[in-house]
Amino acid sequence: MDIYSSDRIMKIRKAHLDTVHFFADLEENHFIIEDNDILPDSLMRENCDLLKELYTGSYVAQKDRGKIINLYERILQGTKEPIYMDELEAQFSIMNRDGQHVFVSVLCYVDTNCEGLITAYVGLLKPLRKKELENKEILDSFSNDKNPSIFINRIAKFQAANPDRKYAYIQFDIRKFRYINEKYGSDVGDDILRYISETLDVMCDKEHLHCRLTADLYEIVTYFNSREEILEFIEMLDARLHRYGDIRFSMSYGISIAPGTSTAYRKHGDEAGLARVQSKSAILNKAVFYEDTLMDNVKRAGAIEEVEEEALKNGEFHVYLQPKYSYDKCRAKIVGAEALVRWIDKDGNYKSPEEFIPVFEKNGFILKLDYFMWESICKLLRKWLDEGKEPLPISVNISRSYLQKIDIVQYIKNLIEQYQIPIELFQLEITETTESTETLEYINKFKAAGFVLMMDDFGSGYSSLSMLKDTPFDVLKMDRFFLDECLDSEQGKTIVSHVISMTNDLGLNIVAEGVETRDMADFLYDNGCAVSQGYYFSKPVSVEEFEKLRDGETEQSTYTG
Repeated sequence: MDIYSSDRIMKIRKAHLDTVHFFADLEENHFIIEDNDILPDSLMRENCDLLKELYTGSYVAQKDRGKIINLYERILQGTKEPIYMDELEAQFSIMNRDGQHVFVSVLCYVDTNCEGLITAYVGLLKPLRKKELENKEILDSFSNDKNPSIFINRIAKFQAANPDRKYAYIQFDIRKFRYINEKYGSDVGDDILRYISETLDVMCDKEHLHCRLTADLYEIVTYFNSREEILEFIEMLDARLHRYGDIRFSMSYGISIAPGTSTAYRKHGDEAGLARVQSKSAILNKAVFYEDTLMDNVKRAGAIEEVEEEALKNGEFHVYLQPKYSYDKCRAKIVGAEALVRWIDKDGNYKSPEEFIPVFEKNGFILKLDYFMWESICKLLRKWLDEGKEPLPISVNISRSYLQKIDIVQYIKNLIEQYQIPIELFQLEITETTESTETLEYINKFKAAGFVLMMDDFGSGYSSLSMLKDTPFDVLKMDRFFLDECLDSEQGKTIVSHVISMTNDLGLNIVAEGVETRDMADFLYDNGCAVSQGYYFSKPVSVEEFEKLRDGETEQSTYTG
């Protein structure tokens, strides 16, 4: 697609000749910045994504970082979720060609597809003249939207009147507001926002300052005597706000506590915002208080995201294998392995998977990491085949988070064909959970393609014995926490025994995870589970160590772990 060819874009260019034009075709991953006398030379290069460079680089003044972050992340969000805006705008200070900071206005006109997802945009970057800056300062001082100077001033006076009290910053928004706009239309969405504002006018007195910040985001500042008092106020507010006519919706609340002597008004609002985001994943708690640990988590996640691409490029991610053993009390023989990722940075520091995997799953980088792991396993299996050694099947984890988004079945099939790997050697582990129709369809595609499917963590959550009667899976992997809990009692041992027996009767194979003692291994074997993995046999090891284990195996009279 030639992004210059759009009639709309041509009209925009002609109407704004005194601005810097930049273009993005997100489907083709193609970017253009027109030649200009404003931007630094480092940005004037081929296929430069201007917004991403401003987002990740040091061109934007530190005090304005939040504005470019908001603009760029809104566009990223709009490529994954429907957006109901034709244009996005932000104003901030950037470094120009002379190394000086100038205040600019950036306006992006977006093009969307039939699903409402952003496919392209044309951007206008315009330095503000002295008169425009003066007008902006006047407008900002009387605006509660994006730069709520009046609201900040009201908070300052409010706290100064009673500096010995504690204050609660309460920030809230509507969960899944985009869905409401999509289902009922943006006019109804606007009516709901007006209804909320009018409700706040009624419920909030001079001791409850309130403001609509942006879109469906609101903030209330009040003093209080106890946390219970705050929660009671939120409950009362929520009872009035949970429906508009026949439309029901729920809110997410975040609270930050501040002393009356504090003047960090924006900081406390930001803290309430972080807690609000956290509340969206707290099913049982609609209101979450900000804690210092929350900011620590945000900082850790940010530090990981800053280096993830470079770490992948520099080979800091490594394939580790945890052997699966066939065990019969007298001997243990490696019959396969599970592939696990380990991150060892350039300084030799080890990062725990519990630290980085949740971050990657949230920001989508997990797919790039999985691509790396899948191809690495294919290369390893091909190496074993070329060396004339009997290859052992390796299982890899498949995240359900992207099953409906891309054709993973075809991708992995192409890898297997490229490296000429027997398909039964590349096995798939998918965590058991409640099944959706779409997920089952995808799993059945894997099955039809000939993959061996393993239900990972069976017993950890939503599984039941009844679901086994028509499962597409070939192997069940019993969750180690399920085993730990059950093997502590005779009743629990009976449950495990029956799970193994029923699984075998149905013609499914079974593997036990997390086997850490000889007694556990013996019990599982006695009850019909002959394949296990866990620290009793071996921890996850590097490929080189795994090969030594495999090649050095002997007929052991007794296995000691």
